[in-house]
Amino acid sequence: MIPDFIATKKYCALCLLIAFTAGACSYALVGRGSSLPADVRSVNIPIFKNFTGEPDIETIITRVIREEFIKDGRLKIDDSSSADSILTGEIRSYTLKPLAYDQDNNVTEYLVTLSIFLVHKNNHTGKILQRRKVDTTWQYPVDPSISLAESLR
Repeated sequence: MIPDFIATKKYCALCLLIAFTAGACSYALVGRGSSLPADVRSVNIPIFKNFTGEPDIETIITRVIREEFIKDGRLKIDDSSSADSILTGEIRSYTLKPLAYDQDNNVTEYLVTLSIFLVHKNNHTGKILQRRKVDTTWQYPVDPSISLAESLR
């Protein structure tokens, strides 16, 4: 089960910003410059493939990545086949491990790991602009109200 935090933009954006900062795309979503070819001004980002068995994680991750591209503004999102480029992704692993517990044995902190394989391709030339495996890990403190709700189930 995906905990409530993974669906929140705050934690997904954090995860993905870390991933992109580490160089997931050749132009990165942080900073000002761009090393993209001049003819690449739009990107199609279809729903990523999910190889984790974790229901709906592909929808959540794809949505957050699309939102980050929209915020960045360097590439326009274009859902058609006429987009200048396409960014495809495979979510290869997702793990959620408890790190800490309270006195009632409720989890108070998790360690989340996520591995995504990304391919960004120029649709005009067929050239791969970037192919990258992105691994990210972060710690997530559980909101006490979520712990209480889970324990009352």
